[in-house]
Amino acid sequence: QWKGVFDRYDRDRSGSIDQQELCTAFNEMGFRVSMNFCSIVVTRFDRQGRHGLKLDDFIQACVMLRCLTDAFKVRDQNLNGIITVSYEDFMMMAINNKP
Repeated sequence: QWKGVFDRYDRDRSGSIDQQELCTAFNEMGFRVSMNFCSIVVTRFDRQGRHGLKLDDFIQACVMLRCLTDAFKVRDQNLNGIITVSYEDFMMMAINNKP
């Protein structure tokens, strides 16, 4: 299943997903994120330093995004995309997110 999703967004068939392809993938999966965010994700998860994500990196990035989104939604009680968290609550969200 992951391979099919990966292949759908690897539009140039390079075997990796670049920043633009990642942003398209995230947005089409329902995550409204900026190009800047996608750039940071590629930098963080690109283990080979090639400015793109291989399949395993892509899966880890997707899992991270899902976990953080789920943690955010629990706290977004007004469903307006805005939460207020304490420093410790924020740190717990980050520590509990282990892609």
